Amino acid sequence: MDKFFAAVDASQDTFIKRLANAVAIPSVSADIEHRPEVFRMSKFLIKELEAIGVKVEQRHPGKQKLNGTEIDLPPVILGSYGNDPAKKTLLVYGHYDVQPALLEDGWHSDPFKLVRNDKDQLVGRGSSDDKGPVLGWINALEAYKIAGIEVPVNVKFCFEGMEESGSEGLDDIIHKEAKKYFSNVDCFCIRQVPVSPFAHDIVIIIGSEPRNPA
Repeated sequence: MDKFFAAVDASQDTFIKRLANAVAIPSVSADIEHRPEVFRMSKFLIKELEAIGVKVEQRHPGKQKLNGTEIDLPPVILGSYGNDPAKKTLLVYGHYDVQPALLEDGWHSDPFKLVRNDKDQLVGRGSSDDKGPVLGWINALEAYKIAGIEVPVNVKFCFEGMEESGSEGLDDIIHKEAKKYFSNVDCFCIRQVPVSPFAHDIVIIIGSEPRNPA
């Protein structure tokens, strides 16, 4: 794996810029005025996935009523990387929406601008929950390509834009895709809490044999 880690080190600036661009999109799903930004974040993510060779499909959950107004729900992004029947298939879940963030909430800098603090930490809304982890998978696949190393598993992605608002619409899509997109999944990974040196625990959920998630 030396070549892989060398590729990661060499790509550090690219990876940080990618995260900065994502953090700069205020994809707050609970705010009707920011719903266009959630859609903008979905387009950004699709572009990044396709750039490294992920085959992307979108599923549209429909509409919701928010503050008395009917608006479109953001798409669930399904992506596939590799289709080797000799390999296991890993399903990765993540989300691209974020919670609201204002300077008066206690931020020391613009929450939608990625900055490096005096502890050499990258800080910005979504950098740990969940844009950073989502982009981490893209970075990993890109590093494999740069290093010329074959990815040992097939990878499928399920990224939603409503997790911070109750994942509205996701259940229906999972049921509809149970025997389609999700049918050949061997195991799954959900990294769904902030990884932080402060007050949070690190939780990684790994499951196996979800042959019928419905």
